[in-house]
Amino acid sequence: MQMIKGNRMAIDRSSWCVMAVLVLSSCATGRTDESMEIHVSLLVDSATRSPRSQMKAMEALEHMGEPAVPYIVAHLGDMRPVASRTIAFANTSPQSFEAFRHYKSETVHDALSALLNQMTGQGFESVSNGATSAQRLQNVRKWVRWCKQAYPDHAKHCEGG
Repeated sequence: MQMIKGNRMAIDRSSWCVMAVLVLSSCATGRTDESMEIHVSLLVDSATRSPRSQMKAMEALEHMGEPAVPYIVAHLGDMRPVASRTIAFANTSPQSFEAFRHYKSETVHDALSALLNQMTGQGFESVSNGATSAQRLQNVRKWVRWCKQAYPDHAKHCEGG
């Protein structure tokens, strides 16, 4: 919601976040490591706000493609609950028998793990529909190890560093 105060426009936090994501999205070409890290972080954070923002965030992260993978892997330690347990991704496999892949994720980690599987075809521990803390921790370790091998030039980003 926008309010005009004198010569200034006050913008609420959710509107500001949407504008920030849009501005960062417009910088898709030639994105620096720092701007990619910020963009991914904003989107991951928005996955905890509302079901609609979660859906938009997952779509935007997927649309960012392979360059975003190390930065997404860096967020696998995020165990906050997602805004909506239900997530779905278009099933692009030629052998698919359904149009969408559906998950019941409990945490940001679970949702990002499903997203990374969608983006890379890789999968480690089965956490996309919920898991124990130990399974999630093991999944993080495996994704980080894979990420460092698959993206050696961005290995420091695989761990969030």
